[in-house]
Amino acid sequence: MSSTPADERTRNRGASPSTNASSQTYILFVVTCLFVSMTGNFLHHRLADPHNVHKHAMRQFEMNHLGGHAKLDEQMKKQKIATKLQSTVTDSGEKPPPPLHDLAGLSCSDHGGPSDDLAKEMIYWSDIPSDDKFVSPIGANSDKRKYLTFEPDGGGFNNIRMSMETMIVMAHAMSRTLVMPPSQGMYLLRKDRGKQRVHFSFDDFYHLEQVGYEHAGLHVISMEEFLLTEAMTGNLFNTTTGDVAFPPNNQTNWDGIDPKPLKEYLRDVTLTPLNWNPGSCLVAFPSDDGQEHFAELDEMMKEVNANFPKVQEFIDKPVPVNAPAIERLREAVAGRIKNLCVYDEKMQDASVIHFMCYHKMRVRFLTHFYAFLFFESWEQDLWSKRFVRDHLRYSDEIQCAAARVVAAIRERARRNDPTGNPNGDFDSFHIRRGDFQYKNTRLEADQIYENTKDKLQEKATVFVATDHQGKPFFKPLADHFDLVFLKDFKEELKDVNTNYFGMIDQLVASRGRVFFGCYHSTFSGFIFRMRGYHSQKEKVEGWEHGVLPNSYYYSGKKEKAMYESYGPLRTPYYSREFPTSWRDIDQGIEELSALGVQI
Repeated sequence: MSSTPADERTRNRGASPSTNASSQTYILFVVTCLFVSMTGNFLHHRLADPHNVHKHAMRQFEMNHLGGHAKLDEQMKKQKIATKLQSTVTDSGEKPPPPLHDLAGLSCSDHGGPSDDLAKEMIYWSDIPSDDKFVSPIGANSDKRKYLTFEPDGGGFNNIRMSMETMIVMAHAMSRTLVMPPSQGMYLLRKDRGKQRVHFSFDDFYHLEQVGYEHAGLHVISMEEFLLTEAMTGNLFNTTTGDVAFPPNNQTNWDGIDPKPLKEYLRDVTLTPLNWNPGSCLVAFPSDDGQEHFAELDEMMKEVNANFPKVQEFIDKPVPVNAPAIERLREAVAGRIKNLCVYDEKMQDASVIHFMCYHKMRVRFLTHFYAFLFFESWEQDLWSKRFVRDHLRYSDEIQCAAARVVAAIRERARRNDPTGNPNGDFDSFHIRRGDFQYKNTRLEADQIYENTKDKLQEKATVFVATDHQGKPFFKPLADHFDLVFLKDFKEELKDVNTNYFGMIDQLVASRGRVFFGCYHSTFSGFIFRMRGYHSQKEKVEGWEHGVLPNSYYYSGKKEKAMYESYGPLRTPYYSREFPTSWRDIDQGIEELSALGVQI
């Protein structure tokens, strides 16, 4: 018969002092042992890094980090939920009703303005309904649902953005369901912790849910949905032991939680290609499914390598966007890459492919999607570039906040020169200081002025996007221009999360008449790309060749006017943008419709 707490208290009252002392000592000993054991386990699992020595990292990666065995009752409960969810998503063959949002335009009535008339200048994207129906020929006929999971880049937001774009385009090209990482803290996006949200998912910056609904060939789900559907139903196995593996602590919602245990779990239960390095190989997709077509691309690469092209061959001589595949491949690899990353049969058969980001193993997808992915079909190549332009653009909330600031700057510029500047034109800078590792770009403001004054008008209104906090630094520029900063527009940015300010800075700077960016900065790079999109839409001078007038670097060296001529991809290609991402990408829309790879 078991005793009650009351019985225990009665017995304790009658015990001798020495007995009590012995009991207390024993209890203290047990508690101390438990504490030491738990602390040791905590420190081991939370602080110890099994990859800390690079030369052993590849071997240690294959070790079994975590195992998950759910309690039977909890497993059954979650399995029922997952089975119901899986049948809803896959068995019906239909997607749930889409959220009420229109990706094609931009209306700010629900986001604090401005008017649609003022907001429309932010729009560089297009609405091409036939593009929504395009399905990649690779894996489209598979009767099994397959997934692509990935880890966000560990750098700043624009490095994160570049990696994300690459993963989304790859998921579509492979006909894999894209699993979005849970919301988490991102480098430099943790401002005002405790006062506002500091954990973000990609849905906070883009309308990814809507993108998944609109595109026939792209399915997007959350990490929680993936874990409920596949992990908690026993469909994921440790690749080393072959045992069923459940998530750490059977956790399925990882939003706002340290993602390290989840990353290690995913690395253990998926096919993780470690040799896909954007700096050494190019991922090539054929225009037809089947291993023989991948082999044909490999032969094409060998033919290119037999007379390996140089970058100089393509300066101001771009290959036509609809040229034969081998000609486009020559420009794509010129002077930089001699190997293909092969999406081989093993990868194609894998239920889940996971792309990790782990600096100590030098595994990182710090690259532009158009620099890492090659499509034999020129129509699909241009589709991928239109897809990123038209759908992977910042959310309406961010766009509208930027539109309000642009409208305010234009009004200020008109007041500054009502006769000579009726349109409210303004110029813009991105001046990077902060933690930037490229010291040669850390110029003093007087030197920046000397390098840029030939392209700017005295007393003109100039918007400065910057990570430098002190205005005194900018005095040499303020002596010549009417300088404004994002922080000058508190009313327009009221109630906007300050962690969005970097994206807003980019959008505002992209609308400058003349723009000066920071060399090697991916932040500046995306501004140049958006200006490239605008140039194609507005048919500005030189648009046919992808050149960007009035777009410069302020470093004052040979790179200053780099965008005034066509330049092919060259290293380090991640730190700037290239005209191939925006030049003439609206070709091939009708041809794509006739390919017969739609559903």
